[in-house]
Amino acid sequence: MLLAATVLVACLTEIHSQSLKPSCDSPIYCKGELLHDVQMARLFNDSKTFVDLKLRKPEKEVLNAFDNLKNKYNRTIPKEQLRDFVDEYFVDCPADPKCKELEVWEPNDWKPDPNILDRIADQNYRGWAKKLNHIWRELSRKMSSTVLKDKTMTSLIYLPNGFVIPGGRFKEMYYWDNYWIIKGLLHCDMFETVKGVIENFFELVKKIGHIPNGSRVYYKERSQPPMLTLMVDAYVRSSRDEGFINRGTLEILDKELMYFIQNRQVDVKKNGTLHKLYRYYAPSSGPRPESYREDFLLAEDLPSQDSKTKLYVNLKSAAESGWDFSSRWYITENGTNEGTLKDVQTEYIIPVDLNAILFGCFETISKWFQWVGDFEKYWFYRFKAIELATGIEKVMWNKRDGIWYDYDNLNFKQRKYFYSSNFAPLWTGAYTFYRPELSRNIINYIFKMGINKHRGGTPQSIYDTGEQWDYPNA
Repeated sequence: MLLAATVLVACLTEIHSQSLKPSCDSPIYCKGELLHDVQMARLFNDSKTFVDLKLRKPEKEVLNAFDNLKNKYNRTIPKEQLRDFVDEYFVDCPADPKCKELEVWEPNDWKPDPNILDRIADQNYRGWAKKLNHIWRELSRKMSSTVLKDKTMTSLIYLPNGFVIPGGRFKEMYYWDNYWIIKGLLHCDMFETVKGVIENFFELVKKIGHIPNGSRVYYKERSQPPMLTLMVDAYVRSSRDEGFINRGTLEILDKELMYFIQNRQVDVKKNGTLHKLYRYYAPSSGPRPESYREDFLLAEDLPSQDSKTKLYVNLKSAAESGWDFSSRWYITENGTNEGTLKDVQTEYIIPVDLNAILFGCFETISKWFQWVGDFEKYWFYRFKAIELATGIEKVMWNKRDGIWYDYDNLNFKQRKYFYSSNFAPLWTGAYTFYRPELSRNIINYIFKMGINKHRGGTPQSIYDTGEQWDYPNA
């Protein structure tokens, strides 16, 4: 067992020692001295602010001006001069009315009083639902054609249709957030908007081969939970637009799922049997551009470039999960979750929710391929679903505790900690157990862990680490 673990670690370390490509090709938004100098100077409280700025002048001109400034100050630009440079060559579009990138957009199918309000009897809940409906209009955006024209002058990836942003510092379209946004839009009968959002994701798959974390170039080398197939399913069920399930749609969904099969699938050995399961894994060089300074300082005292690269990759992999950050991704030297961000080792963790989501996708798309008469693809995904359901049961299900757990593929053991993701197979149906027995097991687990005593609902975790996805923050 120890030898196997050593071999596994050695193999993964070798991967990290290789020259990884950066988060994207941009010499401003993803790599290079300009990015490093600006982010480390902390000109902005939030590292994301800089990589969301738009260039005032062409990329080459900006880089030449920066290099000249570096030479003027013997390659170390004073902070104030660096600030002046950024002010001269970059612009914060939301703060400058002359700058056109994202435009406020009102969806054609938005209504102040959607039909769902008539089905809510309680006046307080009805008022709350109406306020939520108004948020769709407040957060709706559409990209200006200038984004398409000046691709190297912005970090945005052009999208043809309008969409809903999360809000706050997140001013672009995000991947898995949109599953929940879409569910809300469908309740408000905004079918046209939802179809447009899904078609935006289709465009990303066509351009990039997968859907990035968000519609910024610096997110290109990492994805998020693969919800696109489930989005399409939700849309078709609500709108009854069955014609949307055609060979063109299935080709795109197949391409996205194959990205996960080819790039996130790993072998997990349990009781002498190999199971094909999935992990979050986003290998690229350097810190996350949108959290550059934070990542750089976190890794600064690590002993080698390989160890720094390993941490950067694992931070990005955790961000790919959508749970950035949580003790869920910590593996300490003694194999527990009682660590810090330096102990993030996402690449070794086989997550319950990712595998449950992919099972749901495989099941759904297999039925659609059968529907259109592509039986080769039907059987491919039918087999993948069965294979995955078996792996989830054999590797993640804990009969004694009556729950699924993430699996530690470094220490070859289940991670017996409470996270709400433990319940994910219930959502997608990724189990083969007799339902009444399963229900009793789950209820017993909830009471044993005291989850029923939390007045605010089910927490994401019960571990108070100060991280965004740990108690009491989520």
